Amino acid sequence: MADESIDEHTGLYLSGGAAATESAGRQFRRESQAGRSALRLRRGVFTTIEYWAGLPPRQRHLAEVRAVVATRTRDPLISHQSAAVVWGIPLADAWPSTVHVLAPPNSRARSKNGVTVHRSDIPDRDVVEFDGMLVTSPARTLIDLARTVSFTTAVVAIDHALNPRNASPEVFLTAEVLSEKLHESASARGAVRADRAIGFGRPNADNPGESMSRVAIFELGFPDPLLQTCHPNPRGGFYFTDFEWPAYRLIGEFDGKGKYVKDEYLRGLTPGEAVHREKVREDDLRAEGNRVARWGPSDLRRRQSLLRILTTAGLPVLR
Repeated sequence: MADESIDEHTGLYLSGGAAATESAGRQFRRESQAGRSALRLRRGVFTTIEYWAGLPPRQRHLAEVRAVVATRTRDPLISHQSAAVVWGIPLADAWPSTVHVLAPPNSRARSKNGVTVHRSDIPDRDVVEFDGMLVTSPARTLIDLARTVSFTTAVVAIDHALNPRNASPEVFLTAEVLSEKLHESASARGAVRADRAIGFGRPNADNPGESMSRVAIFELGFPDPLLQTCHPNPRGGFYFTDFEWPAYRLIGEFDGKGKYVKDEYLRGLTPGEAVHREKVREDDLRAEGNRVARWGPSDLRRRQSLLRILTTAGLPVLR
């Protein structure tokens, strides 16, 4: 279903939008009710099934956020998990199932119809206009997450923001800035858990899988690893290891789902070439006298599997 009334930037049709027509609105309602070519996101907000099918999870939630913004009489303040999605901050848990907004403590707004309302005072400096929406600032978003979500999810988000290679210029910040933001807040709710997550954050965790691995390693009682340790490549250049315990001559590597299939990791190589390159790299690291332990997402979901992998490789449980 194609219609010039659909916004090219958002992929949405708004029945109250400037380009809306009565006939187009009827067509979108009719097609969405029949389950054919249109999909209703909220009352008066539609998109095409074809457009929706091509969106990755983050973009789908962004569309849901835009739909909420478009149907509110007053601009809502997007916050928590939804603000993280807007800023491109990764989450360890599933993508949000509702749109999160922040309201004043005395607000009469209620969580319903796919919107979760949080209540808190917020200074003007923590409110940012971004792409036509009001969003909590990156620092405030991270603090709100660290106060309310799991330790793992908070660390994944904080690690991303601390890493200058991964975070966008708007999101990149330091642990000192986060600590100041936390301590200037008048609310003590969740402050201890937030302070713990900030203290655990590292600027050299390369991806969410590595952050999740570091939390699992800590909670299983293993020694803290070094991150991104540099090793010379005998053919020139350097290798960087995900995790390393020099005292135990052990290197740990997290193999994410896309390591041998996604273009950004392959960098022009075929999957077979990437596997061979990784084998050569591991052989070189072992030639230095190291053992190498590998794990993937399934081992993080079943921590006993990660426990077995690391203990079998000779790493002791200390806590």
